[in-house]
Amino acid sequence: MLVKVCGMTLSAQVAALDSLGVDFLGFIFAAKSPRRVTPEHVASIPRGRAKRVGVFVEQDAAEVRRIMDAAGLDLAQLHGGQDERFCEAVGPDRVVRVFWPERHARALAEAGLDADAARVRASLEAEMARFAGACALMLLDAGTSGGGHGTSLDFAGLAGLHAPRPWLLAGGLSPANAARAVREASPAGLDLNSGVEDAPGVKNLDMTKKTLNIIKSF
Repeated sequence: MLVKVCGMTLSAQVAALDSLGVDFLGFIFAAKSPRRVTPEHVASIPRGRAKRVGVFVEQDAAEVRRIMDAAGLDLAQLHGGQDERFCEAVGPDRVVRVFWPERHARALAEAGLDADAARVRASLEAEMARFAGACALMLLDAGTSGGGHGTSLDFAGLAGLHAPRPWLLAGGLSPANAARAVREASPAGLDLNSGVEDAPGVKNLDMTKKTLNIIKSF
């Protein structure tokens, strides 16, 4: 099981989580995020083994590439619904593309169709299939846009999801629900953020370590 911890802001916490064996560390470059960091700040943090992921919402592809170079990032998490062409411009092998299952539930309901788990899953799979050649990893988040809401997806509703790339599950994950998320949704890994924080951008290291141990036990 892979583990990503997103919304990192503090150098000491980056080092601490790296030493615990986290696979990915996320840094947010979205203008409206309370966890926003600058490329210069990220570049100043000593590197460890974890891959570094930048979270982008409103930037164009050229700006994403510039920030990746300046900050020393390995991957770009595209959290603004960017299309396949955008992913290809950044570099498919460097992209984590985000999807929102609840968007599909809402669209089905608005069309007057039954938004049961099977229909939502089929609609989501169709969207994910379009990005099969445009990204290296996929990520499913709660809500219908953005992230860091502190709410969780319907884990059981994702059971049996056929994804063309390994996918991470995000949304309000903590020691209280991490095991259930893994058992019911069967993702390739979990993305932790608001569920293991004392404040935006400040992780509770004890809570994060506990969650990490739960995930890595699978």
